[in-house]
Amino acid sequence: MAEIHPTATVADGAVIGLGCRIGPGCVIGPGVVLEDNVELIAHVVIEGSTRLAAGVRVFPFATIGMAPQDLKYKNEPTGCTVGAGTLVREGVTVHRASVGGTGTTVVGASCMLMATAHVAHDCVVGDGVILANNVMLGGHVHVDAGAFIGGGAAVHQTVRIGRLAMVSGLAGVTNDIPPF
Repeated sequence: MAEIHPTATVADGAVIGLGCRIGPGCVIGPGVVLEDNVELIAHVVIEGSTRLAAGVRVFPFATIGMAPQDLKYKNEPTGCTVGAGTLVREGVTVHRASVGGTGTTVVGASCMLMATAHVAHDCVVGDGVILANNVMLGGHVHVDAGAFIGGGAAVHQTVRIGRLAMVSGLAGVTNDIPPF
């Protein structure tokens, strides 16, 4: 059974798994699926066609699945997924996909998105990736499994960061970074 705080708003059509905890002030839209044991601590907004896999934990003031910051986007049906066991800290934003991409923004399993990180539309973030505080991923960025992006780094749209790569804090990344 899910535990839903009385001040949370859960729209008709949202699917809430077993053992989910939805804290005060959370807003869950009609196309959202929360798998088992997802925890939304407080004041989290989840919208669009968004799926949070089992065991995802989201801290206050994060938003997941909001419309992309893309002028081409005209409310087409696109989505967003967050993999099992991922930790989403305070103020993180993960936008759903725009048109012209795959249709889904993806954050893999066992990732950690530290405070105020931004994952833009159509990004694909592999399993076990760590985005430190204030990291900004532009649209259509691919970050392969196990990569670490240091605090305050800005990654330009369409860049690919390879498996197990490490990006320095405050870096401006405008070209692809190879694995390792």
